[in-house]
Amino acid sequence: MTTKDAIQTRKTLKVRVDPENPLPITKSEQFRAEIEELISLAGKAPFHYESPEKQRSEKLIGAEPWRFHTLDSKSCRNLLQSLKSEKPVKASDGIKQMLAAADGLIMATWLPERTRKLSRKFHPNLKNMEHIAATGAAIQNLLLAATEKGINAYWSSGGILRKPKMLEFLSIPDHEILLGAIFLFPDEIPAYAETKHGKNIDKRGKMSDYMEWVEV
Repeated sequence: MTTKDAIQTRKTLKVRVDPENPLPITKSEQFRAEIEELISLAGKAPFHYESPEKQRSEKLIGAEPWRFHTLDSKSCRNLLQSLKSEKPVKASDGIKQMLAAADGLIMATWLPERTRKLSRKFHPNLKNMEHIAATGAAIQNLLLAATEKGINAYWSSGGILRKPKMLEFLSIPDHEILLGAIFLFPDEIPAYAETKHGKNIDKRGKMSDYMEWVEV
C-alpha cells in the first residue's frame, strides 16, 4: 500500500460490544510488536520545539512534545473491570463497550510549557500550539500506519479517559494533556458487535471548498 492509498482508504471505525461479554484477550506478542511499530512511525512526525525538560518524566525523557501510554488487550479488560465498579471514575457505556472490544489502547498526550504551578492548565502561546500540532501529526502517522497494516482504529477525544483521576490511575503525569485515545480493534469483528464509522464521513466537500490559490 502506498502512502496515497493509506490516506485515501483510512477511515474511522468504532467497535462496541457488551461489557459483560468482552472479546477474547489478544495474547500475541506479534501484535504488541505491531503496536510498537505504529508508535515508532508516529514518532517520525515533525516537531518545531523540544518538550520542556522540567515536564519530562524520569522514564520518558524524549525531546519530542508527545508521549504514548499504551495498553494491550489484557490491560483494556482490566481497566474495564475497574470502571464497572466505578473506580477510579464512573465511565460512559461507550468507553466501556470499546474497552470490551479493543485489542489495544494508545493514550497520546502532549507536554505543555511549564506554568508557575505545575498543572494540566496551559497558556495558548505559540509553543503550546506547536506542541499540539506536532502531536496531532504523530497521531495521523499512527493512523495511516494502522491502515497500511489493516488494523481498525478509532481516534477518540477520550471522554472520561481525560479526567485527572483516570490519568492518575494509569500512572500518567497529571500535567500531560490527552489529545487522543486511539482504540485499536481486531480485523475480524463478530456479527454481534456494534460498528460505527466517523460521523463526518459524508460531510467532506470538494477541494475547492477549503483550498484556494493565492496570487501575489
